[in-house]
Amino acid sequence: MAQRQAVGQHGGVRLFVDDDDDGYLAWLTEHPDGFVVNTYRTPSLSYLRLHQARCHTIAGTPARGTRWTADYAKVCGGRVELESWAARELGGDPQPCPLCM
Repeated sequence: MAQRQAVGQHGGVRLFVDDDDDGYLAWLTEHPDGFVVNTYRTPSLSYLRLHQARCHTIAGTPARGTRWTADYAKVCGGRVELESWAARELGGDPQPCPLCM
């Protein structure tokens, strides 16, 4: 069974990876006004995209493949928390999604 992990010092920031689509989709449902950073399975400054939780590119049915957390990780929380996490953990800022931000 996949495990959900807290990331950093912010209890509200959650990392979904290792094929935890059920946990990720449940988080989206429970936090419709939240935000999601899409990144590589091992979070990297080279790809950090910030989305609103309602963005169709990170919710619903995956455009490529059948799973959300198989090839990419989702870091979820409030916008300020996620920006703080990215700065602290990776030394940069997530780039806003051009469709939802």
